[in-house]
Amino acid sequence: MHKTLLSLATVATAAAQLSAQCVAPTGQQSLETTYYGTTFYACATAPNYCVSLDPGVAVRCDLAVSGNVNLTQVGTNFLNDGGTYAGIIVPNLVGAPNGTCEVWIVPNDTVLNATLFTTNPYTHNPAVPPIAPWQLLSNQATHVSNLVYAAPDTPSLATFNPPLALTPGNYAVVFVFVPTGVANTPSVPANPATDRIHPLFTNMTIQPTPTTFADGFLTLSNLGVQSPAFANGALSPSSATPYMPNLTVNYTVGAGAAYQTVYGAGCYDRKQAFYESWTDGATMDIDDVGGINGLDMFNIGTNYIVTTNATSGLVVAPGTSTGAVQINTQTPALTTGAWDDALATPITMPFFFPYPTNPTGSNTLQISSNGIVYFATATNTFGFYDGYGGFLANQAGIAGGWTDLEPADLATFGGGAGNIWYDTDGASYVAVTWHNCQIWGQPTNLNTVQIVLQAGGGVQIRYGTGGMNATATPILTGFTPGAGAADPGSGATPRSAPNFAVAASGGGYVSGDGAVPAVISLTTRPKVGAALQIDTNNIDASGLINITLISAASLPGIDLAIVGMPGCGAYINLPELASSFGLVAGGSASWPALASIPASFAGVDLYAQSVQLCTGVPNSFNPANILASNAVCIHFDNF
Repeated sequence: MHKTLLSLATVATAAAQLSAQCVAPTGQQSLETTYYGTTFYACATAPNYCVSLDPGVAVRCDLAVSGNVNLTQVGTNFLNDGGTYAGIIVPNLVGAPNGTCEVWIVPNDTVLNATLFTTNPYTHNPAVPPIAPWQLLSNQATHVSNLVYAAPDTPSLATFNPPLALTPGNYAVVFVFVPTGVANTPSVPANPATDRIHPLFTNMTIQPTPTTFADGFLTLSNLGVQSPAFANGALSPSSATPYMPNLTVNYTVGAGAAYQTVYGAGCYDRKQAFYESWTDGATMDIDDVGGINGLDMFNIGTNYIVTTNATSGLVVAPGTSTGAVQINTQTPALTTGAWDDALATPITMPFFFPYPTNPTGSNTLQISSNGIVYFATATNTFGFYDGYGGFLANQAGIAGGWTDLEPADLATFGGGAGNIWYDTDGASYVAVTWHNCQIWGQPTNLNTVQIVLQAGGGVQIRYGTGGMNATATPILTGFTPGAGAADPGSGATPRSAPNFAVAASGGGYVSGDGAVPAVISLTTRPKVGAALQIDTNNIDASGLINITLISAASLPGIDLAIVGMPGCGAYINLPELASSFGLVAGGSASWPALASIPASFAGVDLYAQSVQLCTGVPNSFNPANILASNAVCIHFDNF
C-alpha cells in the first residue's frame, strides 16, 4: 500500500525546490507553558514574604535541546499589580526594568538528580554561588540580562545580550529571577513594598495542563517553582497540590537545522467558540454605538445563529423579578479580593439551559464579577486582558462584556461601585446584569451589560445607555464551550472572530458546529539519520482510509470544488513522488515513510498532504465523502 521514499534518494535534490511554504525558523521562536494565573505564592512572613528577596524566585526544569539554539529571552508571570492579597500589599512594578535573570545549568543531568537544593548555601548578599556542579550560563559580565516586569497576564521577560548559546543535549536548568531591590542582610533590611516578587502559576487540580512542553527544538519537563532559589523543595506537578510554573523561553535557531512548516488549512474548520474583542469600550460596535445594542443567539443544536439587535435598553430591569438576588451582597466562592475578580457561589437555575456541546443542558450558573457567566463551577479569572486561552480553557460560558469590572463589595462593605443582579421569573428566563459597575480603580467609569438566558437555549446580550465605558481596558463578548476549545481567532489583539457588526447583521452569523479538520505533521524534525514519520490527526469519525501524498512541489490551495470537494484546497502538486494508503484508527493515521533519513536529503524540501475517504460525512461536508488535511513542508537537514 506504499510508494516508497527510498527511491527518491537519488533524485530528491533535483526534484525539490524552495517555496514560500517552507519558512526556515530564522526569527525568534517561543515555547511557553500554559498560563491561567489563578494561583500565587504569598504570605505575611518577613523577611521574604514567601518569595525570595535574595536571591530571587526560581523556576526549575529539565531542558532537552535538539539543534543549536540561542536563548534570547526567558520570563515568568508575576503578580505585581499593586493590590492587596492575603494581607500582603503587592508592589506595582509594571513597565520598569526591575531586575535580572540568572540561568544556572548542569549539562547531561536532570533537576531531580543534580539539584542539592536542601543543602545549598546560594545567596547574593554575601555572594555565594550554588554548590557544584551548577554553572552560570548567564554571567552578567558577559551576558547582560534586563528583566522588565509586565502585566500579570503576560510574562515578565529578561532579555540576554548577547543571547545564550546551547548545543544539542540535555540540561538541568534553574532560572533565577532577581529583583533589583534585593536587600536581605542585617545591615540592609528588606523592603517588602519594592523587593518581593510573587510568581503566578497554574493550580493543576483546578485546571489540568500538560506536564511536558515541546516544539521540536526544545522540550521542557520536570518543571517547578522554588523560593528561595536552591533552598527549598519545588512547587511542581508532583507536589501534594500540583502546580505548573508559567515559563516562557524565546530563542533563535542556528544554521543547518531541519524543520517542518505547516501551511494551508484542512476542510472543514467549524470551531464552536466565537468572540469579538475590543481594546476598550470606545471601540466597541455592539454596545448601542451605531444603532446596535446587542446580540441575539438562537440555539440550533450544535451551534448558534447570531444576529444583531437594534432595540435600546435592557430586556429585564435589574432587581425587579420575583426571583431577584443581589449577588454582590454575598461572600463570593472564589476571589482575589472580595468582589473584585470574584466568582459567585454557583446558582441552581429553574431550568436546564442547553448550549452547543451540551444539548441536555446545565442548571448550574456561576457568575463572574467581570461580565461573564459559566455553566459549571469555574476557575476564578482576572479581567480579560487579552486572555483568550483562559476564555477557551475554562468552563463553558457566555461573555457579555468580559473586562476588568469592580462592582460594589457589599459583602465586606468596601470598594467598588455598581451591582450584580440575578433575575428570574422561575420558569422561562434567567437574567444576569452588571449594572453601573465601575472599571477597576476608576469610580466614574461605569458600565452596564446584561445576559438573558432563555429556557429553550436562546441568549440575549444587551447594554445600558452609553454602552461599555471601559477606558484602556480590553473587552470580550462571545461564547465558549470551554474545556480547551479551539481558538477561532489568531494574531494580534483585538480580534474579530467574527466581526459581529458585519457577520451578525441581516440573516445573521452561523457559528461553528465543532467540526475540526484533519491536521498533518511530522512526529519529529526531519534530521539526517532520524526516522521520518508523517502523522494525520483529527480525522473525521466516519473516515476509513487515509491517503498521504508526498510531492516535490507545493500549491497555494486550489479550490477542489471542481472534484466535488468545495471548501477544500490542494496544497501539493501531482504526480506524487511517494504515497501511503492506510486504515484510520482512533481518528489518526501514521506513515513510517523512512526508517533513517539519508545524508543525500540534506537541504531538500518536500511537501505532504493527506486525504480521507469517509463512509458518510456528517454535517453535509461534500457529496464526494472525501476530506483533505492541511499540508506540511519537510525541510531535511543535518541538525
